[in-house]
Amino acid sequence: MQLLRLVMAVTLPLVLLTGALAVWTAQEQRAEVLRGMQHTGRALQLAVDRELRAGIAALDALATSPMLDAALLDDGSGQSVDGFRLQAEALLDRPTSGLRRLVLLAPDARMPRQVMNTAYPAGTPLPRLERLEYAPHAEGSGADFAQIWSRLLQQRRPRVSDLYRTAEDPGWRIALSLPVLRQQQVVAVLVAVMQPQRIAEVLVEQQPPPGWIASVVDRGGAVVAHSHDTPRFLGQLASQPVLDFQMARDSNATLVSAETRGGHEVYGALRRLGTVPWSVAYAAPRAEVDGPQWRALGLAAVGGMLALGLPAMLALRLGRRLGQEVEGLGRDAAAVALAEAPPPSRPTAAIREVASARSSLTRVGEALHLRAIAKRDSEARQALLMREVDHRAKNALAVALSLVRLAPRDVPPANFAASAEGRIAAMARAHSLLARESWDGASLRAVAEGELAAHAARVALEGAAVRLAATAVQPLAMLLHELMTNAVKHGALSTPDGQVVLGWEQPPGEAVLRLVWSERGGPPLLLPPAQQHFGGRLIRQLAERQLGGALQVEWRMAGLRLVLRLPARHILPPLDTVPEGRAPLTAAEPAPQGSAMTSLPIGPAPRVLLVEEEALTAMEAAHLLRELGCIVVGPARSPMEAMPLVSAQLSAAVLDVKLGGTEAFPIAERLAALGVPYVFIAGHEMAEGAEGLAGQAAAVLRKPYRRSDLAAAVAVVLERPDSEADEAG
Repeated sequence: MQLLRLVMAVTLPLVLLTGALAVWTAQEQRAEVLRGMQHTGRALQLAVDRELRAGIAALDALATSPMLDAALLDDGSGQSVDGFRLQAEALLDRPTSGLRRLVLLAPDARMPRQVMNTAYPAGTPLPRLERLEYAPHAEGSGADFAQIWSRLLQQRRPRVSDLYRTAEDPGWRIALSLPVLRQQQVVAVLVAVMQPQRIAEVLVEQQPPPGWIASVVDRGGAVVAHSHDTPRFLGQLASQPVLDFQMARDSNATLVSAETRGGHEVYGALRRLGTVPWSVAYAAPRAEVDGPQWRALGLAAVGGMLALGLPAMLALRLGRRLGQEVEGLGRDAAAVALAEAPPPSRPTAAIREVASARSSLTRVGEALHLRAIAKRDSEARQALLMREVDHRAKNALAVALSLVRLAPRDVPPANFAASAEGRIAAMARAHSLLARESWDGASLRAVAEGELAAHAARVALEGAAVRLAATAVQPLAMLLHELMTNAVKHGALSTPDGQVVLGWEQPPGEAVLRLVWSERGGPPLLLPPAQQHFGGRLIRQLAERQLGGALQVEWRMAGLRLVLRLPARHILPPLDTVPEGRAPLTAAEPAPQGSAMTSLPIGPAPRVLLVEEEALTAMEAAHLLRELGCIVVGPARSPMEAMPLVSAQLSAAVLDVKLGGTEAFPIAERLAALGVPYVFIAGHEMAEGAEGLAGQAAAVLRKPYRRSDLAAAVAVVLERPDSEADEAG
């Protein structure tokens, strides 16, 4: 069945493609036939127009004859009329004229008077005009001769009549009428009678294929000429689609699918004449137009069935043989999996790949043991990764708690909530960016664009592509958030015309990243702020303590200028080049100050070492320790910074177990050797081998921890009463 599916997957698209090409080719052929019908219809229209214009042109030439003026002024002798009659008969005798009778009419008060009529011998008195009977009209009302004659005299233009006949001559015919003008006045009307058969001859001259029909209909929809059987259809109304086209008069050409009055389904190309409001219809049997398409589809279907059926039969036959070999191979694989031994001996497989696979199974037993070891290693790595994710999440929660706790309390609740929300949102954006990059760092421009997103028209980002290490993304994002908050409240962005430029570069020959924050257009800065607010302290802690950089703040008259130099360890090799350009910015509210803690009883101030990698958590812990009456040593953010601060003069220590890529266990061992008690703060379970150090710790707090928990742990370490520790909490 798999081989059958493979054959179908390979063959079916080809069959479908071939069928689609056949259909497309047939449709193109059909479209070409329809286009040819339209072109032929155009040629028929031009030929009929040409014939009618030739007749009108002949009348126009005859109208300029002086003999016509003499005939109109004849004194009754008939000599002048006979002269004009000779010219008219000469015109009728021309083989190409297509005219059969000429009549000269003189306007009268009510009805025209015949002056000359070639149908009567010379000298014969001419009767009055007979009543004319017009062919049926599609709208039910036939033409009125009096109205036609009045309109002809008023319009003074040539006119081609619809089909008509008289009681004396029942044969259908058409008339070409030309008003004769002298000094812009109608003095006579020349009328030439044309037989419909002449129009039919014009249609036949275009040589329509057998079974194809060309016809002409007049204003009322009556058939004037038919390419195959004019006498049969002459004077009858055309089919309904032709009548609809003739009556609508909103287009000059169209293509329809219709059924003739004889019950034949046809495609018809309809065109309106330019000389007279008649129409030409050119119809082809639908079977002849659509036949090639259906034949192509039939051939494609038969070919497709053969192309699918034969390979399918071969695939089933071969697949049956291959299936037996594969089933045997499966039994061998099951034996190897259960016994972890080579498969039993079998005859050599007829299929080379199966034989190769069976020989490979002899080595599977040995590989199973290695795979088990690799699986255990993978599970250990997965557990480590889960602990790392847990550590990062708890660190983030600890930082968020520190933001809330350190914020000032002497502000309205709405401001307090907005400040906390802005800073926590900055942390969330940084974490989202790191998650998208699989915690493998992030672009500096992406960090800036994420944090500075509300003032795109007033903040510019300038610098080449730089990738930051994952440990630097969150501190830098929060630092930019604080700078933008300050600019919106007090700096350049607090005025309509203020602007901010954030630029960065890597100075040649220096292993640092230099960031410059420049404001201009804001309120003039006469003096630096008298007291540094929480946001300013947070900026310095993030820049110097957590990022390990050098911060320079300049309070200029034009605006704040801040320069931050980051160590090279925060820079990663770039993945690609990020184009220069302006970036949107986002502002946040400054966080309020934290609430006070009750101090420990008066006595010698204990010295407490604080080791914490997160700047905000370190600030909060240091603030708490100072409120308890302790002297804070540090805070240090790595074992390298903490080791020189370890001494016997310490009263206690608060250690974050996870310090970036290292751990605080060497610091704990050094403190234990000096007899200094310590408190562990961990984001996840202790790793294997650290249970002894955890057992020696005075307390182990899990992130995120409550302030009261840390106060109580420090009180225990410093041998304070529990009641005082509770009050401090």
